[in-house]
Amino acid sequence: MSSLSIPPERGQQVLADLAARFDRISVPFKTVNSTPIEAAIFVPKSLTSVTETQKLPVLVHFHGGGLLMGGNPEPFFLPDWVRDLAYTTPALFISPAYRLIPESRAVDALDDVGDFWTWLHAHLPATISAHWPHLTADLGHIAAVGESAGGYLAMQSALLFSRTAKLRAAIAQYPGLYPDLTGFADRPKTADPKFDALVAEYVKNTAPGAIRVSSPWPEKVELFGAVMSNGLLAQVYGEDKEGRLTLGYALARAEEVPPPVWVIQGDDDHLVSKAWTDEVVERIRKEKPRATIKYTVQPGDHGFDGLSRLDDDWVKEGVDFVKGYWL
Repeated sequence: MSSLSIPPERGQQVLADLAARFDRISVPFKTVNSTPIEAAIFVPKSLTSVTETQKLPVLVHFHGGGLLMGGNPEPFFLPDWVRDLAYTTPALFISPAYRLIPESRAVDALDDVGDFWTWLHAHLPATISAHWPHLTADLGHIAAVGESAGGYLAMQSALLFSRTAKLRAAIAQYPGLYPDLTGFADRPKTADPKFDALVAEYVKNTAPGAIRVSSPWPEKVELFGAVMSNGLLAQVYGEDKEGRLTLGYALARAEEVPPPVWVIQGDDDHLVSKAWTDEVVERIRKEKPRATIKYTVQPGDHGFDGLSRLDDDWVKEGVDFVKGYWL
């Protein structure tokens, strides 16, 4: 299923599934200009409905949306198999928000991710025990997962934030959104001046200091379409004097043996090019030769795995790989 052909009922179906299988709380992990930035915490009801003491691994999910739209989590983008993985493991399933562009810079989203990991290690156990005294967060068994921009943030957690996040494994779905990838900032020959004008008008009308942390689909989809169609994402990322958004910066600061990563890519993805994700995998393998990377390429466009389930052969193979390190 492509994320661009999402049936309108998809969001409600996913939210209903989450409500049926998980209890949810939301807690702020930081505040910026009086705006709380929250993490949604989902706990399988199979665990909250009993009193047996249990220590649970942690699965952190970063939502997609080009760093420009989406919520935490964004139900339209959250694949079925990821929810199934959190429920059946069972694991604490946590989805943090982050500041969205172009109101904020993409480096601000990175700051939020780094601060989230610091908060998680300092405060998650007490947060869980305050609500469910019989449950304990196992901070020795943390994995991250995300789709598209969320895949980029999951990969950044494994590389740039490896010492802060302390992951055992990561899953990065179509994560090739690093601005230093070959051709990433190229302007397509089919660029439409109307889209340039739409983006410029939006940026011009953004109030200084404005912060936006959630735009559930289909909010901002017109802006997102204009940015992606005209190759403007690197520009809309905003100022990044140190190059913190780049793969080169992340690799220079990653541990020599980063956590194992399962990378997933559709071979016909017209939003996040397979060539970009190929380059991410190749550069990690070249610059971190001791890294463990499993790269799965499947037929399909952006968001092809939205309706995939845990018993799909390719998903089962990848999940087994991840669980071998995570659990």
